[in-house]
Amino acid sequence: MAKAKVSVTVDRALLRRCDQIARGATRSEVFEQALEKWLRDLRRRSLEEDIERYYCSLSTAERAEDSEWASLAPRVLGETWA
Repeated sequence: MAKAKVSVTVDRALLRRCDQIARGATRSEVFEQALEKWLRDLRRRSLEEDIERYYCSLSTAERAEDSEWASLAPRVLGETWA
C-alpha cells in the first residue's frame, strides 16, 4: 500500500499516553489504526442509520409481516443448525 506523509498536531498529553501504551507500534501505525477504526465506526453508524430509516418507513402491514418472519427465524435456524 502506498503511504502518504502527513503532519498532524495533537495534544501533548494524548501523544504521551499513546506512546506509553503503543506496545512497540510506531506513531504512524497508531495513527493508521486509529483512522481505520474511525472510518469503520463511521460506516457502521451510517449503516445503522440506514437500517433505522428503513424500519421507521415500514407501514403497519409491513411491520406485521416483518414480525412474522422474525418469529420464524429461531425455529428455522434451530432446524438448520441442529
